[in-house]
Amino acid sequence: MKVDLKENFDLRESPIPLVFMDKDHGILQFSTGVLNFFELPNSHVPKKLDDLFGELPLGLKTCVNNNLEHVEIIPIVSKKGKQRWIKASLFPFSNGSTGFQVFFDDVTEDKEHYELALEAKKIAKIGSWKVDLIKNSIFWSKITKTIHEVPSDFEPDLEKGINFYKEGEHRERIVEAVSACIESGKPFDVELIIVTAKGNEKWVRSIGEAERSNGKTIGFYGVFQDIDEIKREKLKNEELNNRMRAAVQSAQIGIWDWDVVNNHLIWDDNMFTIFDIDRDEFKEAYKAWESALHPEDKERATHEVALALEGEKDFDTVFRIRKQDGSIAHIQGRAQVFRDGNGKPLRMVGINADVTKLKRKDERLRKLLDLTEKQNQKLLNFAQIVSHNLRSNSSNISMLSGMLLSNIVKKEQDKFLDMIHTSSERLEETLNQLNEIIRIQETRYSDLHGVKVLPILENVLERINATIVESKAEVCIDMPKAIRVIGVEPYLTSIFMNLLTNSIKYKSPQRALKITIKAEILGNRTVIGFEDNGLGIDLEKNAKNLFGMYKTFHNNEDAKGVGLFISKNQMEAMNGKIEVRSTVNKGSTFYLYFNNNE
Repeated sequence: MKVDLKENFDLRESPIPLVFMDKDHGILQFSTGVLNFFELPNSHVPKKLDDLFGELPLGLKTCVNNNLEHVEIIPIVSKKGKQRWIKASLFPFSNGSTGFQVFFDDVTEDKEHYELALEAKKIAKIGSWKVDLIKNSIFWSKITKTIHEVPSDFEPDLEKGINFYKEGEHRERIVEAVSACIESGKPFDVELIIVTAKGNEKWVRSIGEAERSNGKTIGFYGVFQDIDEIKREKLKNEELNNRMRAAVQSAQIGIWDWDVVNNHLIWDDNMFTIFDIDRDEFKEAYKAWESALHPEDKERATHEVALALEGEKDFDTVFRIRKQDGSIAHIQGRAQVFRDGNGKPLRMVGINADVTKLKRKDERLRKLLDLTEKQNQKLLNFAQIVSHNLRSNSSNISMLSGMLLSNIVKKEQDKFLDMIHTSSERLEETLNQLNEIIRIQETRYSDLHGVKVLPILENVLERINATIVESKAEVCIDMPKAIRVIGVEPYLTSIFMNLLTNSIKYKSPQRALKITIKAEILGNRTVIGFEDNGLGIDLEKNAKNLFGMYKTFHNNEDAKGVGLFISKNQMEAMNGKIEVRSTVNKGSTFYLYFNNNE
């Protein structure tokens, strides 16, 4: 059965304010929703779009003359003498015929709220903030701290600031915005939810601008505003009007009207295009819809239709369809059920829109964000390696120099000179490795390869030999000489250095320190264990924060709370993981798990 939209699709009973208009602004068809929307009597028959608005704006006329899509917000005075703001959305017919679909939406409340917000902004106190990437510092004004409900002496950092945003979509969006600002200087203006220090959820607006020098971002700054009341009111209004505005969310919208009593379904032209169904083969519309559904979504979609008819929930869902060429499309479906005086369903009127491109774009953006986060993590790891590895070597040389000056025995002096020479060589090796890291970062730093473990471990022990001697530590190594892991040599060096120096730093004063390093192959993984008999860690209290940035667990003046954080990120960069078992006053064992599949 061939369906002609103008002849067979009757808009009269549709609650959606919608008209079909020709290029001369003449109204071809209109829904009863239009009469209700413009407060007109049911007997009124508007002839032209001008009858609803009066003189049409020039921008709207121009787009009609050029057959273009257009959205215009038009002020009118209602029949009751009140100011109204109407959004008119024009979409040309997609079937080759001349004319437009025009949807109307009342945005008066949104407009009023927006104007009130602009007026309030002139007198409101808006917080400010600034991030200095050179000094690695962050500043929050008093108002910004008040919005976050933190004390006036609170010292923020970038990680803490980001963690105030609600976990999930809101935190992901601020991370994406900040990353883009740092990488390319792109400004941002986002409205997101934070969870304050007192546990309250609050809508805020964060606006940021980059500060750049020589083509690089050296910092960024902006303003921070509490928009909770305005935002929640706006969301409430949007939710109430969401069904009626569904038809204007996309130019390619399919409209359908299902007579439930007689099981007669009418589709407009776009529905045939969206579902890729031949009009000449269109016999029973509901069965055609069912047959197009993806097998995995069919039961759910038909069940949601049944729930809507029963009045248990609105029909508002996304389902997949299979087109004639075998491709899959994602369809957004929304509808409203109309009932008789006894509540029995008479008809469903709704819209369908193809949202496949939006789905794919969302997937691409998430992949891009993941890639950006990984690249940022690699840069962070590089900076941390520079800081810790160079410090370890220079500290060892400084310690040996002090020992040399305090000993006058020639034999001892020669011994310390040899150790200083060895540490100097290791320092040069570290610099060479860091240069190699820079080279890899410029190409494909993520490429992993097989690395022998024992030579790296022996080099690390030589670098900290003075520290080992001073602490009187016994280091036992139990692993095959040929054992290898899939990784990156500078990362392994940094991890081994952190674990060994931590064991020495947190040794028990009650017994001689013993460190045992073992390695074994378990299936497709290699496990390296670093065991000591030191102070140990209270895992019941500290397990969640163990690998966190700046988290310390003993009152050691040298504790920075960075080493384990670095090691965890480096292991993850090598597709591995790090775990710990520990008992207070007995010691700790850190396990490094490496994936052997290159």
